[in-house]
Amino acid sequence: MNSNNYFQLKHIQSSSKILACLILLVQAYSSQAQSINGISFSAPSTPNLEIEMFEQLKITNAKWVGLIPETTLNRQTLAFRPDNENDCWGETIDANREAIRLAKQAGLKVFLKPHIVLGERVKNNDKTNGARWRGTLSVKKEADWKTLETNYENYILELAELAESTGVDLFSIGTELKKFVSKRPAFWKSLIYKVKDIYHGPLTYSANWDEYNKISFWEDLDLIGVDMYFPISREKTPSVEKTKEKWKSVSKRLKKISEQKNKKILFTEFGYRNISYAGKKPWTHDMGENMTPNNEAQSNLYEALFQAFWDEPWLAGGFAWKWFAHPQKSNDTTFTMQGKPAMAIIQKWYGLENI
Repeated sequence: MNSNNYFQLKHIQSSSKILACLILLVQAYSSQAQSINGISFSAPSTPNLEIEMFEQLKITNAKWVGLIPETTLNRQTLAFRPDNENDCWGETIDANREAIRLAKQAGLKVFLKPHIVLGERVKNNDKTNGARWRGTLSVKKEADWKTLETNYENYILELAELAESTGVDLFSIGTELKKFVSKRPAFWKSLIYKVKDIYHGPLTYSANWDEYNKISFWEDLDLIGVDMYFPISREKTPSVEKTKEKWKSVSKRLKKISEQKNKKILFTEFGYRNISYAGKKPWTHDMGENMTPNNEAQSNLYEALFQAFWDEPWLAGGFAWKWFAHPQKSNDTTFTMQGKPAMAIIQKWYGLENI
């Protein structure tokens, strides 16, 4: 081999190694990059949705919006409140149809995540046994279970038809129904396949943080959904480093179930209020009246969660809770990040894919 050929060969080998390294780097980045950067949207109580509401949401760098149809369960009849009697227009099926149209027009992908709410407690004939929230919803008689299942199935299948006809990108078959799910596994298996006959996009279930590892039907869905309200800090103003350290054990458990089920995990809800001790019971969702804002606590908790999870290859992404169609007062202490320092945290992490 003459010297020219030798150097040409070495150059080719060197170029091949560089190309191989670049391919590996791209693959590594692609495996870590989140495809679902979402914000949950709280629609207005009266019929005045506008596309500007969704365009404004995009300042967070979100590519997805979570829409939350909601209906109320009558504790005596186990019937769900009809759309035309819903206290909040924005939670009706008709409102969500309009929201899907506008969100798509604004260039956002849509996650449809239905919630049920328990009606006011009653003294007589309460078939829900005084359940405090949807996660503890349970009935005693088999006939009542059948009534509840029929009514829930009808509601979900109506939403599945909406999702299919409007091109929804991801659909949840339920949210935080811990006892209902654990006590009636056959019903949920059947429901999933009835939904699949109607809606042909990807499916998930939005499990509460304390039930995700007890679900019997993850194999039948596309993503493992978890509402991420783990009690993670008892401190008044949690530090990023300490909180990130506490997430390690949770991360190991989530990774394990992801590997066992061969499914990615989606944070179907995550978020914090801007109050002191926000990481102690992060599911607390009163409207925050008469509380002193603690913006640093909210920001640090968001930053710690992103640092702990966002580059994990088993994570599909998530939906921050939440964004109001009409922004709240500047001193509010609800979950929203609008007008608060925490929004910059979300913009930073959601913007990484745009680099």
